[in-house]
Amino acid sequence: MDRHEDISMEEVLKSLDEMNTDVGSVVNARVSGTVEDGIVVDFGGKFEGFVPTRELVRNPNDYKSGEELKLLLFRVDEDEGRAYLSERRPMLRETLKKVQNVYESGDKIVRGRIVGEVKGGYRVLIDGVLDAFLPGSQSAIRRGGSIPEEELEFEIISFERGRRRHNIVLSRKSLLDKKLKEAFSGIKIGDEVEGTVESIKDFGVFVKISDGLTGLLPRSEVSYTRVADLSDMFKVGDKLKLKVVDVDPSSRKITLSLKATMPDPFEEFKREYGVGSRVKGTVLRIRSDGFTARLPNDLIGFVPIEEIFWGRKGRIRDILKEREVVELEVIEIDDEKRRILLSYKKAVGDPWEKIDEKYPNGSIHEGKVIKVLQTGAIVELEDGVSGFVPLSELSWYYFDNPSEVVRERRRVNVKILSKDKENRRMRLSIKQAAKNPWDGVDLKKGDVVRGRVRKVLNSGYVVRIKDYNVDAFLPSNHVEKELKNGEEVEAVVLRVLDDRRTGKKMIISVKDLEEMKAIQEYKSEAQSSHKNLGKILKEKLSKEESDG
Repeated sequence: MDRHEDISMEEVLKSLDEMNTDVGSVVNARVSGTVEDGIVVDFGGKFEGFVPTRELVRNPNDYKSGEELKLLLFRVDEDEGRAYLSERRPMLRETLKKVQNVYESGDKIVRGRIVGEVKGGYRVLIDGVLDAFLPGSQSAIRRGGSIPEEELEFEIISFERGRRRHNIVLSRKSLLDKKLKEAFSGIKIGDEVEGTVESIKDFGVFVKISDGLTGLLPRSEVSYTRVADLSDMFKVGDKLKLKVVDVDPSSRKITLSLKATMPDPFEEFKREYGVGSRVKGTVLRIRSDGFTARLPNDLIGFVPIEEIFWGRKGRIRDILKEREVVELEVIEIDDEKRRILLSYKKAVGDPWEKIDEKYPNGSIHEGKVIKVLQTGAIVELEDGVSGFVPLSELSWYYFDNPSEVVRERRRVNVKILSKDKENRRMRLSIKQAAKNPWDGVDLKKGDVVRGRVRKVLNSGYVVRIKDYNVDAFLPSNHVEKELKNGEEVEAVVLRVLDDRRTGKKMIISVKDLEEMKAIQEYKSEAQSSHKNLGKILKEKLSKEESDG
């Protein structure tokens, strides 16, 4: 049989009475459970142990069953069968003694938590039990700023111990000042530090390096490339490795850099690409003075408009579009301005270098009219390649003004007549690139033609000849009356001129046709009268013979 079964109830009660249950004694206890207003503990006494919430150091729910505590027995209620204990009171004694020792030793540094605001400052609990006062001027908390929730270090600047109340005054500012001074004396440009993002502003990011030591990561030091929104890159609480790029002890400012911890893409670009080398770029933004391009290593280069067109400056959007990948040539790398200038036209190549191969004399090509002059028109075949079309080569048909047959920005076919490579000039023909309307037309002097007035001039009329689709000139002195546009006429061909330079030209006359008709009518009438006279004479002779 177990020997515990031999122990009588009387002996158990006697043993409990002998346990130390004197009010004011410190006992070891074990947490049994949690109730609404405190915790229940087993401290080995004959009564249930109870620790009210106000006598606890932590929230009742923070205590775990079986957890061991050191408690002070401060009251026993035999009627209730409950002993009241305190965790706070023995800890307060120990903490007060510890704080006094720290203060008297000259160390003066304690840890505590700010638990609320009071008049003139803040209430601090040391070890969760000992009250201390933190003046607002010594708090290092900005007006309107939030109270730190974590446990902090403080310096004791005043300690007075009384029988019931103790006067303890703390300072966080003095401690931070000392730490800040030590930190500044130990930090220098070029140091690599670790920090935590405290706040994000439009101009940069504030990073906490250590307690009381905060540096600024300016927007310009975040990346070698442009950053649109810092909030997209950083979040409060992020851990960063940074490099110190500036220290100002007088103003206690530290400037940090993230990009300084990364390889410099500009230097990498310089090592890989020199002036004269070719590089692929993506067109980012087209401007009036050129365009920007994204290069390898996420760098941005600029192509001025002078380096886009070989010939006259045109509309960039006519030859390039944004997000298009193009080949470029590096023409300048400016270390001081960290600028890269590029050339589009040099990468494409000078079109005049192989002009004879691409545009042989006599070949026909499509181009765009870029300028209409009184002397002719300028037609662009491609960027940097354009030629002149003289008046005589604009059209097979008559025109009074070049704008009647060509319009700017219209596309036309031209024939290459000649080239001057040295002066980068070209002579073109629009009319010779089209079929000559005179081909197969065999009109000659004296032929009668019909047509419609197409244009009224001071000196006459331009008439489009039916059935042949060619133009003829009708002088104003070769008509009986003034004609109007669209009026139909019948005329006779006076001359057909074959000019090697300008082509065939035909002159017609309405008056001469009328005269021809009048003469023919006169001859016809004369012949008719002559026939009638002969008939009369013949009849008369016949009668005379019969009478005789």
